[in-house]
Parts: sequence; C-alpha cells; structure tokens
Amino acid sequence: MTIQDLLRHSAGLTYGAKGDNLVKTMWAEAEVARGRPSNAELVDRIAKLPLLFQPGTTWEYSHATDVLGRVIEVVSDRTLYQFEKERILDPLGMKDTSFYVLDQPKQGRVAEPFVGSRVLASGNEMFDPRVEAASQSGGGGMVGTTMDYARFSQMLLGGGTLNGKRILGPKTVAYMASDHLGHVVKPGPNYLPGPGFGFGLGFAVRTATGEVPAAGSQGEFNWSGAAGTTFWIDPKEDMFVVFMIQDPKQGRYFRPILKDMIYAAVDKPAAK
Repeated sequence: MTIQDLLRHSAGLTYGAKGDNLVKTMWAEAEVARGRPSNAELVDRIAKLPLLFQPGTTWEYSHATDVLGRVIEVVSDRTLYQFEKERILDPLGMKDTSFYVLDQPKQGRVAEPFVGSRVLASGNEMFDPRVEAASQSGGGGMVGTTMDYARFSQMLLGGGTLNGKRILGPKTVAYMASDHLGHVVKPGPNYLPGPGFGFGLGFAVRTATGEVPAAGSQGEFNWSGAAGTTFWIDPKEDMFVVFMIQDPKQGRYFRPILKDMIYAAVDKPAAK
C-alpha cells in the first residue's frame, strides 16, 4: 500500500456496508468511527480489519483519507488541524474553517438541514459541529463558509497560489488533477465518480466530455460532500464553482441541474 493508493482510494480499504460482502460486513460491524475517535485510535481500529482488495488494484471509497490524516500527524508532530491551520487555512485567510464551531458568536451561523434531512447515505446522522469530540477526520467533517472554500478553490484554479501566497507547486496541482486510475486500477462496484470520470489524488477527474449525464469540460476536477455540498474546478473555462447545501438527499438531486444551468450560461469558447 502506497501514499498514492491512499490518495486515489485504491488502498484496499473500505467504509463497510452490512450485507454487501463478508469483509464489508466486518468493517460495518466494527464501527471504527464510533464515538468520533482521534485519528490515532481510528487507525488502530482499522489496522485490525482485513483489506477488501489487494492494494493498487481497485477503486473503493474508504477511510483511506482518514489514514492520510494520521500520517500527516505523525510526520509533522502536530494535530491535523494544527497542520492545516499553519500550512493552508491561515495563509489563505480561511478564518472561519475548522473542525468545530466553539465560539458562541459563530454558532448561530451554523447552517442546519431541515427536520428529517440529517441522515447521510451511510445511515449515520450528521454530527453537531458545536459539540467538540476527539475526531479531526482527514476524510470529512470540517466546517466553514462559502467564501472560505471559494478561496481554497481559487488557489487550486490558480495552480496552487492565491494573492501571492503559494500553497502548492503548479506541477503538484496538475499531478493531483490528473487521472491516476487509467488501465492500472479498475473501478469498484460502487464507483462514485461515474462514467466519463477517472480519479486523481483526491479528486474525480473528467476524462470525457460525453458519457457524463451533465455538462462540463474535459479536465475538470471535483468532489462532493456527504451533506450535499459540491465544488469543481474547470481550468478550460478559468472557473470554479462552490455549492453549499445542507441536505444529503436534495444535494444529490441538484448537483447535475446546477452544472447544466451554469454551463448553459457560458457564451464564449473554452480557453485554449
């Protein structure tokens, strides 16, 4: 298992689903994320479970990014949030982004889903970010504002820099936003990017203008949140989009509609 495998979800790990197969059922019954543990405790629990696939062979959405979060903690000798705050959040001016909203003046700004819309596709209920736990998940759970995430997206669109502050090298961003599956890693049975998409280092990467049931450009890279949010970067159109919604069911419904509406409004040729 390599860092590349963790980044592109080909590490052989899983999230688990009862009844899917024996290994996934074992993962589901283990409830490795119960109690919202620290990254160290989460990885200790994961290490006791079998792999679903041979690493490097199959795409399976999983706790791989959580494991990466723990790798960062060990290498940097910091918590994941401390590392992110020092290297990414503060340099980009993302002052409202964190794992928890503990400042009372900010708690009233937490966007709430409608009653009955708190259950994620996994079956788990959305957590309350106003209640602190040990978890600082590498795979999800940060909260922030639309404008904070717009700054992060602008940095990616700009090849790793924003307002003169470089976060990533341009070749690093290009490498991350390239398809890393090709003919080496096959899509698993629950391949979330869908037809017309490969997967890079943390993003779905559009490999075809057709095949996808929504408009877009080849080379676009994107990902979505479990609560309905989504974003994408379109280098050809020099454009990024951030869509914030707190409704797991409606988010999935509106994503393709949003893309069709936005690209229908583009009235100039794509940049060469």
